[in-house]
Amino acid sequence: MKLTKSKSRKPIKVNVFSIFLVVLGVGAALVIASMQLLPPPQTNVRDDTGGKDLWEANRNEVMRQESKEILSKSVSSTSTIASNDNNQRKPRYFMVFSTSCSPFQHWQAIAFFHFAKKVNQPGNVTRIVSGCTEAQADELREEHARIIAPLSPSYSLHVTPDFGVKDNTKYWNKPHGLLDWMTNDLGFPANAQEYNDDIIIVLDPDMMLLRPITHEFDNYQTDWVAEEWTNRVVHGTPVAQAYGFGSGWLSSLKGNLSHVVGPDSPALKVTIKEAGKYYPAGPPYLGTGKDMFAIATHWVRFLPRLHEIFPKFMAEMHAYSAAAAHLELPHQLATGFMLSDVGAVHNEAFGFLENVTRKDACLADIPTNNLPFVMHYCQRYALGRWFFSKYKLREDYFQCDAPLMAEPPKNVGEIFDWYMFPNGIEWKDYSPTRKNHFIVLHGWMLCVVVYSLNEVAIELKKKHCNASANFEKTWHFHTDENFQAVLDDPSNPFHDPARMAKLGLVGDDA
Repeated sequence: MKLTKSKSRKPIKVNVFSIFLVVLGVGAALVIASMQLLPPPQTNVRDDTGGKDLWEANRNEVMRQESKEILSKSVSSTSTIASNDNNQRKPRYFMVFSTSCSPFQHWQAIAFFHFAKKVNQPGNVTRIVSGCTEAQADELREEHARIIAPLSPSYSLHVTPDFGVKDNTKYWNKPHGLLDWMTNDLGFPANAQEYNDDIIIVLDPDMMLLRPITHEFDNYQTDWVAEEWTNRVVHGTPVAQAYGFGSGWLSSLKGNLSHVVGPDSPALKVTIKEAGKYYPAGPPYLGTGKDMFAIATHWVRFLPRLHEIFPKFMAEMHAYSAAAAHLELPHQLATGFMLSDVGAVHNEAFGFLENVTRKDACLADIPTNNLPFVMHYCQRYALGRWFFSKYKLREDYFQCDAPLMAEPPKNVGEIFDWYMFPNGIEWKDYSPTRKNHFIVLHGWMLCVVVYSLNEVAIELKKKHCNASANFEKTWHFHTDENFQAVLDDPSNPFHDPARMAKLGLVGDDA
């Protein structure tokens, strides 16, 4: 058959060109639409009626899609810890704590690793340090290799940029550092299936481990805030210490939660009662790798928005609660994972000391299973002259030539029923009320932190200092002159020569 030109070919040529124009127009429209999803260079602007502008509406749609993606990244992952299959491997533990590059938090980091070693904390322990100069980072790496790594090959250092920009945002390094570590060290989300079923444990640098932390709580003796529905960390159920802000993370937003989490977030369905029962979480935080990566991602995302409404340092913890609520991850909260504030006897589980006498308060012999997991030494502890505050401890404390702290006598709780802080202004006299329990609490906390930090200093000096190292236990928070002036001041409620002499508080023996 002879091929001839068809009359239809000419119109086809025109249609191709038309289609090209249509495709070009559609492509341009898609580019413009995608540009609308990009955030503007500054924070979103609301109109006079308080409604959201077009960008914020698009932003919320992007947020919903990203949340779904994060939570579904590991749908196909085999759940090790949620299964009773004995053929599955046990979860690995990754404990992390975040610090700045300051000398103040450096000595706390050194102590943290030694406490982890002392209690045989299983798994990996990582210091996430933020805000160092290049020279400081190199110095930290060298010191870590020389002093910390020999304690355990599982102890590591992760350096990040500084994510805090001013005083009440300095704690932003914690969520940003956690996400940076999970992304760059563990390889989330691409490497999620390798770590989804492992356990991430987040602490603060000023936390002293008193016993190892794992994902199982069969031997946990104190109470849960809500009814106990599991004795271990599993997917969908992170575990943490209950903190005193309760439902404040929600009420502090004054009805603006949707600005933080988006208009369709499940967090908007959380009641005030549920907000205080499942979400006022704080360190120690424990979650599976899958859950903790999702929390960290949204913790970082929600924090600046929440800070716009609640511009205080607690915004960092409140943003964690908002992230957990948004992801529908109610926490199993415990009252006794952490001890910190002697005055918070109703929020922290000091019950293990209720049968301890004042005479035995210092270094009382407590069964390990009755102890909290950590002592958070962020408060002030004192009896008589004896005192501790992390903010007042000399920053060169672990240097070879620095003296050790003078240690309270073992019967410090029996001797003193009052205290005076080094500022000479703040004091407490328990003698009229005979509140022996508070004396026991101060005595125990004071002795544990002073004796334990001295242990760390002694070990460091024996391993890394020469024969001229200073092992003298002579350093007081109160100077001799300062304390004697307090005793001699007639306006002081403790200015009772007979009482002081009975306690041996005269001259250099004070």
